[in-house]
Amino acid sequence: MGSRMKWMLPALVIAIMPGNNVFSQPAPGDVFREYIWHKEGGDAGGSLRVGGRIGYEGSVALEHDFDLEHATKAEVVIEKILCHDGTTGLAIQINDSDWIYIPEAAAIPVPQCDYQHHFYPTVRIPLNCLKGGQNNEFRMKVDTKHPWNWPQNLVYGVHFRIYYNPDNKPHPTGKISGPKSAEAIGKSVTLTAEASSPNGKIRQVDYVGLYEGVNFEGDGVYRQWHYHFFHGRILNHIGSATNGPYEVTWDTSWVPDQKQEVKIAARIIDSTGMVYMTKAVGDLRLVRPGLSVELCKPYDIPKKWVTRSGEKQERFDVTDNPGKAVAAQLVWSSWSPGYMNGVYINGTRVFDSEGPKYQYYAHRVTVDDVGCFKQGVNVLKTGKTPKINEKMVHGMEVNWPGIMVLIQYRNDEPSGPL
Repeated sequence: MGSRMKWMLPALVIAIMPGNNVFSQPAPGDVFREYIWHKEGGDAGGSLRVGGRIGYEGSVALEHDFDLEHATKAEVVIEKILCHDGTTGLAIQINDSDWIYIPEAAAIPVPQCDYQHHFYPTVRIPLNCLKGGQNNEFRMKVDTKHPWNWPQNLVYGVHFRIYYNPDNKPHPTGKISGPKSAEAIGKSVTLTAEASSPNGKIRQVDYVGLYEGVNFEGDGVYRQWHYHFFHGRILNHIGSATNGPYEVTWDTSWVPDQKQEVKIAARIIDSTGMVYMTKAVGDLRLVRPGLSVELCKPYDIPKKWVTRSGEKQERFDVTDNPGKAVAAQLVWSSWSPGYMNGVYINGTRVFDSEGPKYQYYAHRVTVDDVGCFKQGVNVLKTGKTPKINEKMVHGMEVNWPGIMVLIQYRNDEPSGPL
C-alpha cells in the first residue's frame, strides 16, 4: 500500500457540533495521547480509497505502541472526503470490534452524500476494542449501494485519542500567561504560556481559538475551536511554539468581527507524547480601530459541486457598504483544483486557478477587484472545466460549506464587540 505508519504529536482540538453528542473535544484538565495513522504519498494525494472499484482490501496494521494504563475512554477521528457523491455508510472496525459507523456532519443538508465535503468526524470507541502495546489494526468500508455503482470515500488520516485519569498519570501542566481574561485584543496579539512536565522536556505548545471564523473544518459550523487536519498535521490554528515562554503572535487582520467573546486555550505536549489541555482564557474582546472584517457565509450551495459538470453558483450577502471595502479574500477547500476554470462574482472573473490535480487543497486567495461586490445578495460562480483532448477530465470539487468571502472595510469608528 505504500503506507507510512508513524507516531505523531500534532495539536488537536476537536470541535463539538451543537446538539450532536457523537462529537467531542478535549476539556480543560484533560490528559491524553494521540496515535495517528496516515499515508504520506501515493494514490490520490496520499489517501486511502475506501470502497469502489479500486479500493483496498484487508486491514491496515498499526505500528504504534498503545498505552492503555489508567485509560478512561477512547475516540477515533477520521479525515474524510466524500469523493464520489452518493456514497454512504462509512464505518471502521478496530481489531475484532463490531463495525462502528461514522456520523455525517449535522450542518450539511440531508442527504449529506449529495454535497461534496471534507470534514473530521470524531466518534467514541470502546476501550476494550484496543490492545495495549502493538498489534492493533483497523479496516474500513462503505455501503455497496450507490447510484452509479462506484461508492468511494477518501481517508487521509485515522487518529486514535486515548484519555487518562490525570490523578494516576504523570503529565504536563501549565497555563496561558498572556493575554489575560477580559482583555481587549487587537490586530496583533502576543500569546505566551507557562508549561512543565515531570516526564521531561516540553515538546510543543499549540494555541487554539474559539471564535466565529472561516469553516475550513468542513462541518458548516463557523463558531468553534478552529483547526483542521491534513495527513495528521494541524493547520489553521493560532500557532505553535517549542521554547519558553512559548510565544506566538496571532495576526487577526482577517478574523471576522465578533458578536461573542473570543477564547484561547493551549495544548501542552511533552517529550513522551502526553498532552494536557489548559483552561481557556475567555471574555476576550476584539478591538481593531479603523478596521472591520465581514464574513459573508455562502448559501444555496449546489449539490455535486464538481466543475466538470458545468457552471455552479452560490449566493452570499454583503451587509456593510462595499464602497468602504479595501481588501477581500476567497476561502474554501477543494479536491483536484488543478482542473478549476475561474471564479466569478456578479459576472466578474476575480480568480483564475491554483492547486494540484487529484489532491486535497485549502485555498485563501486575494480578490484584487473589490468593486465586484454589491450590498445585499451577491452571486459567486465557478467556471466549467473544458474537455482536454476531447476527453472529460475530473474537474474541481468544491467542499462544504462552499466558497466563503471575507471583506475588510475602512471603519472610522473603533471596532469592538457588536
